[in-house]
Amino acid sequence: MKKSRTAVLMMLLASSMLLTAASPPAQDRTLKVFGNANMDVVIDEEDIEYVQGIIAGTNEETDLADANYDGRIDEEDIAQIELIIAGEETKLTLIDMANRTVTISMPVERVVPAGLKDDFRTLIQLGAADKIVGINNYVKEYAYEKPATYWAPERDAAPELAGLPDVGGYTNPNMEIIASLKPDVVFEYAPIPDVADAIQDKIGVPVVCVQSLQFDFDMLRIMGLITGTEERAEELISYADEKIEEITTITSEIPESDRPRVYGISGTQGVALVTKTWGRYDPINIAGGINVAEEFVTSSGSVMVSKEQILDWNPDIILIHGISPPHAISIEDVLSDPDLQTVNAVKNRNVQYAKYGAIGLDPATCLAECYYFAKLFHPDLFDDLDEEEIGDEILEKFYGVEGLYTNMLDLSDRYRWET
Repeated sequence: MKKSRTAVLMMLLASSMLLTAASPPAQDRTLKVFGNANMDVVIDEEDIEYVQGIIAGTNEETDLADANYDGRIDEEDIAQIELIIAGEETKLTLIDMANRTVTISMPVERVVPAGLKDDFRTLIQLGAADKIVGINNYVKEYAYEKPATYWAPERDAAPELAGLPDVGGYTNPNMEIIASLKPDVVFEYAPIPDVADAIQDKIGVPVVCVQSLQFDFDMLRIMGLITGTEERAEELISYADEKIEEITTITSEIPESDRPRVYGISGTQGVALVTKTWGRYDPINIAGGINVAEEFVTSSGSVMVSKEQILDWNPDIILIHGISPPHAISIEDVLSDPDLQTVNAVKNRNVQYAKYGAIGLDPATCLAECYYFAKLFHPDLFDDLDEEEIGDEILEKFYGVEGLYTNMLDLSDRYRWET
C-alpha cells in the first residue's frame, strides 16, 4: 500500500536527523515547498494549525505559509495544505536549489532532465525513468555512446532511454526540441540558473534547478516530491543513513591523532595537476580520514594550491580522482614528483585512485566509496569488510542492477583487495 505523503515526509525527517549526526550538515534542512508553514522538513497537520494561528493573529507569518502562492494567507492556504498532505494538489510551488521560485502543474508525467547528469541519474534511481521524454547530449555521450570500457551505471539500469531525442547541451539546450516534447517540467543544473530562466521564458514550461550535494539529499527529496516518488526517495535516504551509520559507529571512535591526513588530486577529461585539489568530500570524513583541504576549499568544487601548501599539509594518503585509464595524472606521476619526496604519502607509497565524482556527485557511488576509504584508511578496523560485495549491494539498491560495482572495478585499475 502506498504510504501517505505525511508518513513519507515524517520518515524523511527521521532520516535527516540521523544523517546530520553522521556527516557534514546541510546548510538548511527546511523543506522549501509553499505550504510548509512552520518551516520544518515536512508538510503535515502542524502546518494547518500554524496557518490557522496566522489567520487568528497568534502566529507570525513565515516565508512558506502562503501555500497556494497567491500573496494572501487565508483559508485557501489551509485547503492547499490538505491537498498536499493527501497527494492530490493540482499545483505545487517550491523554491529550487538555485533559490528560484517555481510553480508546477501536478501530477507530472513528462520530464526532460536537461542539466548535466545529476537529474537524469536521480530519475532512474527514483524509478521515474518512464517519465523521461528527452535527454541532453552530455548524458547521451557519457551514459550511452562511450565505449563499453567507460563505466556508466545508467546504461545498464535504463538502456531503453538511449534512443530518446537529444535536447542539446546542458548549457545550450535546444529550445525547439524541448518544446516539441511537451514536458510538464524540465530539470536544469543549479549552478547555471540563467539557463533555466531562459528555457522557462522561451517555452513556458516550469524549470526546476537541482544538483547532487553528496549526502544532503535535497535533490532526491525535491525530485521525489515533484514526480510522486517520495516513498522511493525516503527508502533510498533511509538506506544510505543506515550504511553511513554502519561505518561511523566505528570511525567516530577513532581519535584525531589516528586519522590519516588525506589530500585529493582533482582533474578530469585529460587535465589534471598535483596542485588541483578537492574541496568538501563527505566520504573522507565518514571513513575516518581528515581532508586537509576542506577548510581551504569551502565548497564541493576544486581549487589550485601550491606545492608548498601540500608539503605543509604533509598528507598520509594521496587520492587521485579517476579510476579508469588512461589517467590524466597517474600514481607513478605522483610518486616520482621530485618536489613531493618528503611527503608521507609518497615516502610510504600510499597513493591510490578514487572515483570521487563522476560527472556530478552520485550519492550511490559516494556511499560505496565510504566503504572503500574506510578499508583503505583503517585496514585493521575493517579487515573483514568485503567492500566489493557491499559496493554491489549499494549500487543494486539505487539502480536495480546486479554486479555494477564489480563491473566498475573490472574496467578500472583502482586498488582491489583479494577475496
